[in-house]
Amino acid sequence: MKVGDLRERLAGAMSSAMRRSEPEAVALTADRAKAMAVAMAGMDPSDEVDPEALVVGTRQVAIILGFHPEHVRRLIRTGRLRAAIVGGDYRVQVSDLWPLLEVRYRQPGRRRLPARRLG
Repeated sequence: MKVGDLRERLAGAMSSAMRRSEPEAVALTADRAKAMAVAMAGMDPSDEVDPEALVVGTRQVAIILGFHPEHVRRLIRTGRLRAAIVGGDYRVQVSDLWPLLEVRYRQPGRRRLPARRLG
């Protein structure tokens, strides 16, 4: 899929979400669109991209989640977020961020997000 096409699909998803009456659905769609947009920042619209294979560094993850980069590293070291080390920095697949985004919109009193161990 081309980057430009994916950006259009994300804009369409946001437009569709804005018509829903559930604020949580709008917020979750916005968070997912933000994550994908951050991962595609600087890419040419004609570049080919696999949405499932998009990766971001710890600083980008911090921007997406609204955390400090060191907190993101702690999440990785404790196994709550999967990552691979590339060139001295962690790389996280964007799809691995979905559970951390979804937990924000769960009903109070629900169980915490379980730790995701590597291996």
